[in-house]
Amino acid sequence: MMLFMQVLFTVEGKMRTINIVIGSKAYFQEQIKDFSDAVAFLDLIKLSDSYLGKKQVFPDELKAKLMILRNDNYHGITEQANDRLGNLIYDLTTDDSTIWIHNPPSNLLFFLSNQKNASEITLNTTTQTHDIVRDSAKYIEGIASIKENIIGQNHAIVEISKTLRYLTTVKRKKPYVVMLYGNSSIGKTELVREIAKKFFGNQLLEQHLSMFKSNANGDYLFGDKPNRRSIGFDLLERESNLVFLDEFDKCADFFYSVFYTLFDNTVFKDAVYEVDVSGILIILTSNYVSEDEMKERLGLPIFYRIDKFVHFEDFDSATIHKIVCKELDDRFEEYKDYFSKDELYAIVSKRILTTGENARTIKNKIQTVLEELLFEKFLENGSTDTYSLNFIEKV
Repeated sequence: MMLFMQVLFTVEGKMRTINIVIGSKAYFQEQIKDFSDAVAFLDLIKLSDSYLGKKQVFPDELKAKLMILRNDNYHGITEQANDRLGNLIYDLTTDDSTIWIHNPPSNLLFFLSNQKNASEITLNTTTQTHDIVRDSAKYIEGIASIKENIIGQNHAIVEISKTLRYLTTVKRKKPYVVMLYGNSSIGKTELVREIAKKFFGNQLLEQHLSMFKSNANGDYLFGDKPNRRSIGFDLLERESNLVFLDEFDKCADFFYSVFYTLFDNTVFKDAVYEVDVSGILIILTSNYVSEDEMKERLGLPIFYRIDKFVHFEDFDSATIHKIVCKELDDRFEEYKDYFSKDELYAIVSKRILTTGENARTIKNKIQTVLEELLFEKFLENGSTDTYSLNFIEKV
């Protein structure tokens, strides 16, 4: 069998050069930007299929000397084609071709590694690196921005400042997992956005786990086939080392074994992909109100794999007042031609409670007041369109 492979893949001393690129789509594009004459893998597949449909052999003169295989190309072919992807690549290229492959699935990596070990190919791998912003001045600037934009969560800001100082100072191997917990709409997601903006180039991999409630979602988390998207696929092409798993408390517990692996290892493997996840920051959010509740609901195996728990407090009256004022300031351009900020605040403040409010209820109440005031102003000014005005009055 080995002699057959040598005859098939190494002809007259010719050898393919395989360049594997691990990283984001933008990173891969940067590596291949100078190869405008390269042939796309899917174009070759279509051409080859046209010959197969006519029961003809794909001619050597149409095989590519320079081919590019992008990571989303795995989604464009059948499961059977993915199973024999290595051989398929050889069928479509010349014996001395150069091939660029983006984030190959494990089965293709295994095939290519064997070919390299048998001296059948030259195999090069380029891997994108991600890191947190480590400059001390940038750290101070980032924390200042967080303090300015996250209102009423001083304890949470102090705790996350400690975490970020740690991560910007050391070279951690394992992922660092933080749970932000507390009631809804009190600043957890906004904090994650600020961290992404100031420490990770405004890039993050985000998944909303409230959608993961049934076995139908298992293919994404556990991996299924290379022609289907999975968390391994997304981790490989992430743009930074920040992973945001929102509403972790809504995820079905039969998916937890995926997170045992993700939280606890430097390499994450699903059924299709293998990913280096060393040093990533994973932020979870939930609506749990205490660590005891988390222990009970999540179970100890998940709970003890989380490195830090940061509680978000419900808004007090002073925080509610600050958020109302900030929202009115942020939306000033919307209403400045019709009302002053003081006029609007006088009406809004009558509808805002001193306790029990969150960012969403505050924004909704301000939106309602704005719509009502603009509508009333329209009615007061009258209309030349009598039919429309009568209709509005009836409503």
